[in-house]
Amino acid sequence: MKIAIVDDEEKARRQLAETLELVGFETFIVENSFDEVDTLVQYIQENAQAVICDYQLSTHGLASFKGSELMPSLYTSKFPSILITQYNEHEINDSIRKYRDKIPVILERHDLIELYDIDIVADKINKSFETCEQEFQGIMSSARRPHRTLVHIVDITIDSGEEFAKVFVPSWNRHHAVRFPASQIPEDLLTNVKLHLKKNNDSWLIARVNTEAEKSDDLYFTLFESAPELDDNDGLA
Repeated sequence: MKIAIVDDEEKARRQLAETLELVGFETFIVENSFDEVDTLVQYIQENAQAVICDYQLSTHGLASFKGSELMPSLYTSKFPSILITQYNEHEINDSIRKYRDKIPVILERHDLIELYDIDIVADKINKSFETCEQEFQGIMSSARRPHRTLVHIVDITIDSGEEFAKVFVPSWNRHHAVRFPASQIPEDLLTNVKLHLKKNNDSWLIARVNTEAEKSDDLYFTLFESAPELDDNDGLA
């Protein structure tokens, strides 16, 4: 398998290429600059059979967008993809979660380049691409499978000019708040949410959420719809 490496730091991508080649993969390093997601996706698909992409691509000018923005197109075209990141909470909540339903695998960089056992690295990569292939066939792990569930919205805040929803998912963990871009909520529903927040200090929606995820980092939210009027304790058992 030839794996495309998409990383805006030359040293990092060379180091990752050396690791991948050491464990038996052929590599293709993307070095051109790209302004359009679709152009980069096409370039990757023309030159490799899978891709490992860093989250941050703009610091050194490789692309004008985040690595997470590539994932939906790659996922839809059934192209095996791994996103690597430093995995800080800000990245997950603000820039990754909106695409998380179409990102089967996220690995921390050190999982690929700082392990001493090459067999472990090879196994991790192979299992990651197997996970992608399984999802392409409609086979999702319990941690990735979405369920229709209630979402309790307690606040809408603005950060760097963008609105974010602070929510609880009672069927996942009713004591752990999660944040995601409010733009994920359809405009008409978001308007109603804001009205409810002003009136009642909270609001409820129904969404598809992977409620068996172990970590909040892995949660995603899709297909929002209105929820019935609820008392304070409804849906929290």
